[in-house]
Amino acid sequence: MATETPTRREALRITAVAGIGLTLAGGVVVELVRRANLHRVSVTRTQLGTAVTVTVVHPDADEAHAMVNGALNEIERLEGVFSRYRPETPVARLNRKGRVTDAPGELLEVVSSALDYSRLTGGAFDVTVAPVLNLYLSRFAATDVPPTDAEVSAAMALVGWQGLRINGRTIVLERPGMAITLDAIAKGFVVDRAVATLTAAGADRVIVDAGGDMATRATGDDPWQVAIQDPHDPRGSLGVVQLRGESFASSGDYMQYFTPDRRLNHTIDPRTGRSPQHSSGSSVRAPTAMDADALSTAVFVLGPRDGVALLDRLERIEGMIVTKTGELFASRGFPSDSVA
Repeated sequence: MATETPTRREALRITAVAGIGLTLAGGVVVELVRRANLHRVSVTRTQLGTAVTVTVVHPDADEAHAMVNGALNEIERLEGVFSRYRPETPVARLNRKGRVTDAPGELLEVVSSALDYSRLTGGAFDVTVAPVLNLYLSRFAATDVPPTDAEVSAAMALVGWQGLRINGRTIVLERPGMAITLDAIAKGFVVDRAVATLTAAGADRVIVDAGGDMATRATGDDPWQVAIQDPHDPRGSLGVVQLRGESFASSGDYMQYFTPDRRLNHTIDPRTGRSPQHSSGSSVRAPTAMDADALSTAVFVLGPRDGVALLDRLERIEGMIVTKTGELFASRGFPSDSVA
């Protein structure tokens, strides 16, 4: 029997399912997209401390490559604003000197949003947790023994979002030794900017994935479909979430951890100085990747009861939390047919 050539719309629907390799074999997808005179261009680079993948589906391959490169260049530019490891970035200078003047607009926007989320979550989200995180990073780089309670308490004396202030274009840390980490919010902001760059260049079907922080643009009624990672099974999925231009982010003890049992991991509760003991993973769908990034961290810290309660209070935002024992708690807005 003769095989019909798919229309461009049909091929877009196929890439919605298989764009990140969920359902169909890659070779099948490539062939179907090719026959519809579309090109799926996907490039992965190590940026923002993780693997960043930018994917564009477009009729012109050269234009798609140019769009992808433009987005990756924008990500690189913004990493030069937000990285705390590059010594001359505004964030690194703020952490070193306690003050940065003439802060870039992007940094002002992200820090302002971070403070909003600290207020919203009662301090469960707090970018000034950096001294405690740095304590764990330095300790476990040298030994398998965690910091003592006294050492954690000393680092906690430098934590408190109320000590982070914005005055015009100046950002100040009020106490010597304070520092910020924007890892749980700036990555989402950068992903949003990458999608905006692609859209401005004429792309109408894209997905940008930075280590689980995703933002999309989709045409018509054909969504991207993204698998929800099972935190207890590295090869498992808890279901699929559909993205029609929305964003998605996950946090989990399985991503980066200090101890084999994951009870000490890179997500630190700014209120206690320890990793949350109730959550194993969290996922949030939101209008922007910055929102999803910050909220996935916040609800992971808050835990099943308070985290879901927070999601239920917010419009156009939904998500779920998986506990250490494998129990699943979802907000009211999270579609039940998304979860296996």
